[in-house]
Amino acid sequence: MTICYHSLCGVVLLLVSPLCVPSPSPPGMFHTKCIERHFWLSVRSSFLGLMFRFAFEDQNGFHFLSNQEASFCGYTVLISGVGEVVFRASFLGCHVHSKRGTDYHLHLWFVNLQSDGKVAAYPLQLHCSLQGQWSTREIVCEENYMEVSIQQSLLSGTSKTEKKGDDEADITVMFSTEDRPPEQARVLSLTEAAALGYHISQRGSHLVFRCPYSSPLSQSVKERGVDLEIVRATILYRLRSNFLAVDTTVACAQNEATADGPDLLWTVPYVLSPLVHGQFRDRGMRMGVNGWTLSEPENAERGFKVGLQEGRVEIRIPFGAHGGHLKSGVLRGQYSQSMSVDLFFTRQWEDERWPLTQHRSFRLLKTPFIPQVPVFTSKAVSSKGLFSFTVGSFAADVSLQKVTVDGGGDLLTWTWSHQTQHDTDLSVSRLSHSNGSHSYQLRFPLSHTKIIPEFVGGGYKVYSLSFSFTLIISPSGEVFYHQVTIEHSIEYAAPSSPKLEGKCTDSSLLVLLHHGAQAELQWELFLAGRKLDWDLVEMGGFLLKAEDDYMSVEIPSYSPGMHFEELTLQGLVSGVEVSVVDSVSLKVEDTLVHKCTFPARELFVCLPEGRMVAVVDTTHTIPPTHPNRTTLLDHSCVPMETDSARALFSFSLDSCGTTVTTEGSFLVYENQISYRQEFLPVDDPLIHRDSPYRLTLQCRYPANDTRTFAIRHPLNSSVNLTAMSAKRRHREAANTSVCLKP
Repeated sequence: MTICYHSLCGVVLLLVSPLCVPSPSPPGMFHTKCIERHFWLSVRSSFLGLMFRFAFEDQNGFHFLSNQEASFCGYTVLISGVGEVVFRASFLGCHVHSKRGTDYHLHLWFVNLQSDGKVAAYPLQLHCSLQGQWSTREIVCEENYMEVSIQQSLLSGTSKTEKKGDDEADITVMFSTEDRPPEQARVLSLTEAAALGYHISQRGSHLVFRCPYSSPLSQSVKERGVDLEIVRATILYRLRSNFLAVDTTVACAQNEATADGPDLLWTVPYVLSPLVHGQFRDRGMRMGVNGWTLSEPENAERGFKVGLQEGRVEIRIPFGAHGGHLKSGVLRGQYSQSMSVDLFFTRQWEDERWPLTQHRSFRLLKTPFIPQVPVFTSKAVSSKGLFSFTVGSFAADVSLQKVTVDGGGDLLTWTWSHQTQHDTDLSVSRLSHSNGSHSYQLRFPLSHTKIIPEFVGGGYKVYSLSFSFTLIISPSGEVFYHQVTIEHSIEYAAPSSPKLEGKCTDSSLLVLLHHGAQAELQWELFLAGRKLDWDLVEMGGFLLKAEDDYMSVEIPSYSPGMHFEELTLQGLVSGVEVSVVDSVSLKVEDTLVHKCTFPARELFVCLPEGRMVAVVDTTHTIPPTHPNRTTLLDHSCVPMETDSARALFSFSLDSCGTTVTTEGSFLVYENQISYRQEFLPVDDPLIHRDSPYRLTLQCRYPANDTRTFAIRHPLNSSVNLTAMSAKRRHREAANTSVCLKP
């Protein structure tokens, strides 16, 4: 097909807008082809505006194509499975011009109302050449109409002049039904038939009958369990001194596609009995998708199948096959898929009345949503120690938003908005498939600090991994979740010398000492330069666990054995320095410096170098207080960082209006976070719209020892925190001085 187009001013094209876009159409906006007896035009979805319409110009002037005119004149407009506009027109449709019955031309406009209110109008000149010869009878079952054309040489003499008036009076149409005698048939003039939506015309040597579905004189019957719509019509017209009757009965299948196992299934009766007279002789079938006819090898390559079953033709198209389109949805909380395909199916036969009949169907078939279980496939650990797995497949409209991996420690997380990760974190890549679907491949090291194995003995360790996926469907924005739990065991070789390993959990730091299956433990563990003994275990609230070939020390996030690194709105960063020493030679066998980030909604820290750091949630008031408008006693001291609910303050003890008093052997430093209310009116304030907010921060330092550190979660509007000396060993004292609430 050839196509010519340019842009015109659309002042008269849309009544609501006086503007237009005079620029030429963008490359790739239109795609055209010729298929059998039809023009085929598609418009890319990315170019569609707020509204689009097709229009024509005839002897009555310029007018838009309405739904009624489309079915009357042989046009079809639909939205394909991929969101493109598809326009099809019969060669025998209105406004189609033909030269010698072999070349067909159609001139139309595509009018697009853009988001800026401007109108772009693109005149299109479509041209197709006839491929093959017309059959004696050709029937078309389109999405919105049925059409039959009869070719007879004796009709050609009456069509050289297409006159009106007297000729119309000589042509009538008779409608009949199978359950009524012939004398009860209804006879209508062309004008009366047109008023009911029936189009009758003579184009060259073709007599054309066309009507929409569910027309007033149609019937619905079942043939081999398939719903058919039938219009039994006979065209009667005077030819010289005689009357000629031409059977223009048309029948089309109305059943929808179903999902049958892994296939989209559509069936039609093998013999359409209302259209067959006498002995039926099959002359072949062919099919295609998206406007392209497929050969038998192409059908086999795609997995398309056409077969006979109990008097029906079965067309099977595998889910996800090339040429189909998968649409995603959520059905009762589970990921589901619906498949659609723009099918073209032609069959030919001979009978005793008609030398050759072609029956052609255009159907946009869709299955209902079918629940799908994404396949989770894990792969062997690579030489680099990476655990790799894939999950899928998903339709093109699905995208992964978040992945969390629970490996026994803190959650390992990947989010779409933060795709740049450190090499040792979880990485996600998208794997595209030839049919347009895709899967996701994820990799992470099993040695990651947040992945904690269980050593089961016998030289093996087991990783219990729980995966949670958050995915979103576009453009609907539907969100669905998928969860998988697996166990992965690998052979474990005990080290010849002790090795340290650090892990992170939600509220603690875990130190693993791999020492192998030794009869006696010959090494000593040191945390922050201090030997691990029961006094240290009691004071720090440590939890010890001993196995055959390793031991673990779980250190709570609030333990005095932890070294404070940083406090941000993302959490508290703390770490520990660990070493293992040969108890005989005192040789340091291995060292470890490990850090973890512990999430905390609110937190207050007294640092030994003389600083206060606080993360506070200001939304407890009614109405909530804006965190970015809070200050310290010195109103020039504002938060270093805020989000929608919290503020972070960090200041030295001799700044921001901090006061100091003496209580016995302690120095008490105090400041206050407050929110200045706005009063109305400004000149003579009487009312205010803000909630009062004040939070007192207080640190108590021993007067004779400033090497103190303490953290606490602010539970109310007044925080009085006594900093704990780093030299104290009693766990009771540690518990009364240190508290963290994540």
